[in-house]
Amino acid sequence: MPRLPVLWCGTHFLSLTVLPVLLCAELLYAQARPTASKSGGISFFGLYTRGDTDRTDVTGDTHINNGITFGGDYTHYFHWIVTPSIELRMKFLPGDTVGQKTFGGGFRLEHRWGSFVPYAGFFASFGRLTFTHPDRTGPGRPYTHDSSIVYSAGPGLDYDVTANWSLRADYQLERWKIGRYNGFVPQAFSIGVLYRIPFRPYENR
Repeated sequence: MPRLPVLWCGTHFLSLTVLPVLLCAELLYAQARPTASKSGGISFFGLYTRGDTDRTDVTGDTHINNGITFGGDYTHYFHWIVTPSIELRMKFLPGDTVGQKTFGGGFRLEHRWGSFVPYAGFFASFGRLTFTHPDRTGPGRPYTHDSSIVYSAGPGLDYDVTANWSLRADYQLERWKIGRYNGFVPQAFSIGVLYRIPFRPYENR
């Protein structure tokens, strides 16, 4: 017996029975959901940062600096598996010999598991490198600073303490390039707090 009529009958049966049941279940679920939900949110964070500048002095010692990182996020809730955010951030790592500053932004992708919110961030920034003790013995102006476009990426984790306050741990691996060939890769680990502005949810009508 040809298999095509059997296949057509099975498909026709599914379209008349199973699909209407699934459609009704989805409609009942949509009606059972709360009528109020957030479409977006704004948060701010301040972090203590300990960074490896990936620069060495004449003795070969690597400079580890202490500083701060702060910024803000706008998060839009699409109800996807991951939630996207746009983030602006600034980092200040002053040092006795080498200092680094970055200002820029990018995007984050996060996913919530209860009180834990792991994320990954990808950023592009303007970076400024400063030398506290430049060589002033040579001719011309001393080499006191330089700049670079900085690309960075890394994971992080927020832990909700209250509805509005969270603890944050953040790691960033950066890519600097000064001149044509001088590239280096600083890294920074930060811990601190995040505050979410308690906007009222909108009503789904």
